[in-house]
Parts: sequence; C-alpha cells; structure tokens
Amino acid sequence: MRHLWVCLAAMGFLGCGDFDKALTEPARQSVTAPSGIANAGDVSAIQNATGGGAVAPAENPQPVSAPDANAPAAVPAQPTAAVIGKTTKALVDLAEAKKNPKIVEVENNVTGSDPLTATFNAYVSITSRASVLNFKQQMDILKATNDDKYPTFKEAQKLMKQLNIDLAATLPPYQMYAYDAKTGGIVVVEDKAEKIRLFKLNNIPLEEADKPFDTP
Repeated sequence: MRHLWVCLAAMGFLGCGDFDKALTEPARQSVTAPSGIANAGDVSAIQNATGGGAVAPAENPQPVSAPDANAPAAVPAQPTAAVIGKTTKALVDLAEAKKNPKIVEVENNVTGSDPLTATFNAYVSITSRASVLNFKQQMDILKATNDDKYPTFKEAQKLMKQLNIDLAATLPPYQMYAYDAKTGGIVVVEDKAEKIRLFKLNNIPLEEADKPFDTP
C-alpha cells in the first residue's frame, strides 16, 4: 500500500510538470496545404465523389502555333479579259485591217437600210449621240458628190473630228472599231495575235475560237 502511494505521488509531480510546460510553450501552428494544392483529405473526397477512381490531371492546353512563313500563298483568282488593260476606242480602216489574217470581225450592228446611223448610235459615247444626225447628213453629201461612194477612212475620220464624234472607250485592248467605207458604218474587229499574247501574259486560258490563231 505504501508503494502505491509513492507511485501516485511521483506521477502527480510529473503530470504537473507537463501541465506547466504546456502552459508556458507557444501554441502549435496547424499545418495547411499551400493554396492551389489539394491535401490528402481533398483528394479522398474527390475520389469518393467520382466513385473511388483516380483523379486524372487536367489536360494542358495545346499551344497556338505561329503561322508558317514557308507555307504556299493562296492562289489568286484568275484574271479576266476585263482586267487585262484599260479599254480603248481605237478606229482603223476595215479594208486595211482585213489584210491581216489574224484580225477578224467579231461584231457587226449593221441593221436596216441605214447602217451608218445604226452603228454610230451603237458605238459613240453618250455625249456624241446628238451629233450623229448631223454627221450622217454630211456623210450623205460627200457620198452624193463622190459617185455614190461613202468617204474614205481618212475623210470620215476627219469629219468625225470636226463634228466631235467620240467613240465609246469600252473595247478591250485587243479590239478596235473599224470603219467600213462600203456602208459608212462601223464594226468591231479583234486582233487575235494581240489577244493571245495578253491572255498568256496574264495566265488566262485561251478560248476555243482563238486556239487556231495561236501560231507563229
């Protein structure tokens, strides 16, 4: 019995010392996981919520690749005949033009019994249409004094200049207006050699009707 009391007294003294030490020592800081990092409890909670499976790490976003400087450029649209060059209103002598086998007539608006008026009204600029009637009257006078023959190309060209007859600048550069001294009217002719040259220069496929003229 005496030995029991001695043991209890010793335990009391030791317990008091631990108690005093607990009062004097600073409180322990609880360890928390750094922000953004899940602790073991969080991982367990996620695993339980997903049925106990392992949590897959988030996929890294794919980096955006820079444009390849060596990639071939987009093929531009093929140019058309309308953009080969500026339009023209050149006037030539039909009889002389036809001496060239590669210059062909492509448009003829001669209609009725008055081809001069019909064709000039079709091809002159809007500002010159009021002068067409006066031009026809002068041409008829010249015809009556020239054995019923219309003026030559040079005579008609001179009269057009005097009366301010201006042709419309709407033809592509490989086409021309051509004065026909037989009718006093105008037709449109096309220089096939020049057309083929311009088409090839601008990488435009040749039209079927032009291929027979693609010769030296």
